[in-house]
Amino acid sequence: MNKQSGAATLLVTSMLLVAALVVTLGSYKSLFYQIKQANNQIVSRQEHWQAEGGLECGFTHIVDNNLSGVPANLAQQCTSYSIDILQGSLHEPDILISEVGYARVAKKLAFVGGGGFGAIRSTADIIAHGSAVLAPPDPGRYNNAGYYECVGAIVKRRFIASGITNKGLGGAIPPPSAGFDQSKNCGSSYQTETSVHTGIWQDADGNYQREYAELDIQQDPKLDPFLDYFGVEKDKWQSVRDDPAQNFLTVSMGGGKDIDCVSKFINELKDNKPYKIWIDGSCQITDTQLTSLKQLQSKNDKLNLFILVHNGVLGINGSGTIRGMLFHFNSGYAPTQEQWDNLKDIKPYLNANFNTYIDTLYGTSSGISPLLATYFQRGSFSLTGGQIFDADGQMALFDNSLRLAFNSDVINSFSTPINVKWVKGSWNDF
Repeated sequence: MNKQSGAATLLVTSMLLVAALVVTLGSYKSLFYQIKQANNQIVSRQEHWQAEGGLECGFTHIVDNNLSGVPANLAQQCTSYSIDILQGSLHEPDILISEVGYARVAKKLAFVGGGGFGAIRSTADIIAHGSAVLAPPDPGRYNNAGYYECVGAIVKRRFIASGITNKGLGGAIPPPSAGFDQSKNCGSSYQTETSVHTGIWQDADGNYQREYAELDIQQDPKLDPFLDYFGVEKDKWQSVRDDPAQNFLTVSMGGGKDIDCVSKFINELKDNKPYKIWIDGSCQITDTQLTSLKQLQSKNDKLNLFILVHNGVLGINGSGTIRGMLFHFNSGYAPTQEQWDNLKDIKPYLNANFNTYIDTLYGTSSGISPLLATYFQRGSFSLTGGQIFDADGQMALFDNSLRLAFNSDVINSFSTPINVKWVKGSWNDF
């Protein structure tokens, strides 16, 4: 009997020990899981904080280098953070994305100044007697359907050309920036290809209509090129011209027969760097002068030119490509038919070739003369940084062709102060 009682006691004790062991092992398993989970959470937060640091590093690089957009190689500028991905969103280039491990954070930036979309932006009405060629256009935004929303021209009111050929992106077309992925093209609805009169103008009822143009030719009735580029209202233009941070070479034309503006600044282009020139008054640029500028640029690969002509007419007659931007800005300038009298290489071409286009835009009874245009360009000439016209209600005429070649690297090379800030609500706003 005693032996049976002892066996029973031993059995019960063994079962209790086994149960205790099972409970203990279960507790350890739970503890190990909790430890592992806590460790994963720590790693996750570390990656998140590291990705946030990447955003701050990228933002600092953009501000310090006065960039007007998010560059493609930001991760290379922030190597101390071991960022996997630090770049602009393909779908919305103003959103900066930072990824470390499984952590992904993003925040939207607002760029005030530096321009905007489009190889050409104009408050003047654009008239091209000849075809308009975009090679390449501004890629614009990347659409999640797998194409770019390319932008050729944005006008405040009217645009007309005898045909438009948007050659798109990729292939033999020069890239719009270094390192640009040319495996994607403009969407079909963002790539105009016509050989008839094409553009945007008013119908008989006064309503603006898109005529054979796709979405790469746009109208924006609120377009304000001076404010968009400089971040300053146009009536404060003198503060922009005289701002040391803008670093303009300033040229004053004397009026009358004083029209050779290039000779007044070309000898100042002594260093291999970008230059910004502000010209007050009317200016004529001939093929000979264009050749001199092209030869200078061929010897200096960083000598990009930003040329702004203010309150006057500007006429260009020549061919070739200039690395740079052209900005024609008239504030308070009133055009007259006599304004071209001293521009002998330009005036003969402001003729009846433009009458049909003027009649289409303004009506056959308008009586508007081509001589009232404040900008004229003739020949196969283009600027790789694009053209901007802030001459509200005036006309810009192109004879033979309008060639646009967009390159954001050229645009970003000019020291135009950019105000960059985080967009409130696009991330944690403490």
